[in-house]
Amino acid sequence: MDSHKLIIKFFTEDTTQVEESAFVPVFHSLIQAHALPDHLLIDVADYTHVPDGPGTVLVSHEANVYIDHTVDKRPGLMYQRKQPVAGAESFRERLAAVFRAAVFAANKLQSDPSIAGIKFRTDEIVLRVHDRLLAPNTAETFNAVRGDLQSFLTELFKGDVTLEHKQDNERLFEVRIRSNGKASLADLLGRLEAAVPASAR
Repeated sequence: MDSHKLIIKFFTEDTTQVEESAFVPVFHSLIQAHALPDHLLIDVADYTHVPDGPGTVLVSHEANVYIDHTVDKRPGLMYQRKQPVAGAESFRERLAAVFRAAVFAANKLQSDPSIAGIKFRTDEIVLRVHDRLLAPNTAETFNAVRGDLQSFLTELFKGDVTLEHKQDNERLFEVRIRSNGKASLADLLGRLEAAVPASAR
């Protein structure tokens, strides 16, 4: 699949919603510190007044990062890629680069003392593709990416991984990823450092 518009969501362990206002200073501090590698961080946008909107958004040229509440009405960090990943030619390379960025952002938030208590699960992850032209939500799209996705995730999680896809022409292509959850964000980040090619960093 040629699309670069990949989306990754990590659910929080505790479904208790963190106040959206708490993320505003955290996101601003990330901008000031240039804290997300390979991302030009631009601004923080507040969409908390929009029903079922993205809440507080960290906007970069390459991607948007925000705490999402729309998938299953459960909070979690969502990383939405907007621009192609330089140097990532294959779907697997793009997948590795986007996973690395999403895991890095989740780990950064989880480590921030000002929002102590937030923790992200690794046993259930949502992958979406925001590209109805190149990735319609069909069995054909799933079959086209399943091999690379299964191989990449089995290596990343060092164990069995199951993929769940439901065809729905009215929704974005989505795969639910389930693992044993034994790998921490730090574990995944370490493995992804080796998985992402130097040309895509």
